[in-house]
Amino acid sequence: MSDRLFFFSGLLGLGTLAVTLVLSLVGPGEIGPMAPGFNSPVLAFEFAESEAEVRALFEPAGSAAAMDRVNRWDFLYMVLYSLFLAVFALAAALETDQYTPRIAAALPLVILFADVMENVQLFRLTAQLGLDGGSMDPALGRLHLFTWLKWGGLALYFVLISGYFREQPGLWRFVWVTADIPALLAIWAFFWRGQVHEYMALSIGLLFLLLVVFAWWRALTSGLQARGV
Repeated sequence: MSDRLFFFSGLLGLGTLAVTLVLSLVGPGEIGPMAPGFNSPVLAFEFAESEAEVRALFEPAGSAAAMDRVNRWDFLYMVLYSLFLAVFALAAALETDQYTPRIAAALPLVILFADVMENVQLFRLTAQLGLDGGSMDPALGRLHLFTWLKWGGLALYFVLISGYFREQPGLWRFVWVTADIPALLAIWAFFWRGQVHEYMALSIGLLFLLLVVFAWWRALTSGLQARGV
């Protein structure tokens, strides 16, 4: 059963990577000044702390519409990656006596909720760009909450799944060490804003890739063993 779940998670992981490529292609071609330390417009928007930052970010014509396009595609992306994480954790939970993968299997529901609510705030902010009145502060406050619930949830997921890798053979065993890095960076980023947010996102992206590779490795090696190869 776990082998089939790893295969299914591998398919979901490939779908997630494909949509990641789409997101990189439909994003804003030009963007305004980002807050110090940020290189990604998406991260700069998600972690925006003031109306001035939002307005500066979308100074170029058409940039807000392009960001809305990214966030519409993001709904497909969040469903795929949440399913991927949940199915991967379920597969891991079937192979270990540890309780943490079982918690990890439920956590993507919280992450998905947070990501949906984060996007709702992002759409509200871009909608307010063309309005003369009204403060962005309420939406920015909610954005801060849901953005950290999403990224913090992702970091916690890898902490919960790390123990499973400690039981794996060969080099895969060392994933349990790297799986704790996003959580450490998330704590750092919560108190010190800037470049560390980029490092946090990068570390989570690399662990996503490692999990996809592992899922396919498990599915393929299990298939070969079943055929007696």
